[in-house]
Amino acid sequence: MASVKSTAEFIKELEEGLKRPDRWLPGHPVVGKIERGELTRGQIAGMMNQIYLQTCEVVRWLGYLYAKCPVMAVRREVFNNLAEEELGLFSGTDGHFHLAGRVAVAAGADPKQLDAAPLQPATASLIRLGDDMFYRNPNWVVNFGTAFGFEYQSPMAFGALADGLRKSYGMSDKDVEFFTVHITADEDHTGGIVRVLDAHATTEETRAEVRTAAFTYAEQYFKMMSTWEAYA
Repeated sequence: MASVKSTAEFIKELEEGLKRPDRWLPGHPVVGKIERGELTRGQIAGMMNQIYLQTCEVVRWLGYLYAKCPVMAVRREVFNNLAEEELGLFSGTDGHFHLAGRVAVAAGADPKQLDAAPLQPATASLIRLGDDMFYRNPNWVVNFGTAFGFEYQSPMAFGALADGLRKSYGMSDKDVEFFTVHITADEDHTGGIVRVLDAHATTEETRAEVRTAAFTYAEQYFKMMSTWEAYA
């Protein structure tokens, strides 16, 4: 029987797999378009409204994970992550969904209509995937694979988006906090994910599920970042 790869080898495999063009958020076309000022404000507002609606679901997903995780020390990390997502407790900002909504409003969205916006198909698909992964999948370790698919790469993608929105659209540092908060927060979260995978993703069967979860979530998030195309 072949031996299971070391954790470092497994994480490297995940990182390299995420760099496929349809998964790699830093290489998403929308990043360059925003850096070059090619999107209308309506397109940015529409895309960010979709990201707001999806981010509203993240706190529920973390609540599911907290409830089913049997390891006390890991639950505490999940709780801290949930508190940051819900309240901006550690960054001293606001709930991350509120921060996403703030970008949409800065681009021209009506703050009173954010929750009423229809879900685009890619956003609805990502939310269904999150529900399947975090709520219906009984293997709590796999949920950390799902999170890795986003949090490993979001600091790189979101840093570029924040810079582009400031330089090309005149948004303020406060306007783009949704992106800048994720640079530090998700780097920290990625370290926590790696520790969990090192301790608990110790069989090839579990690692296969983790791998699928990471890649599938990244692909779906990539598609949601294309929802700007539905707006004028």
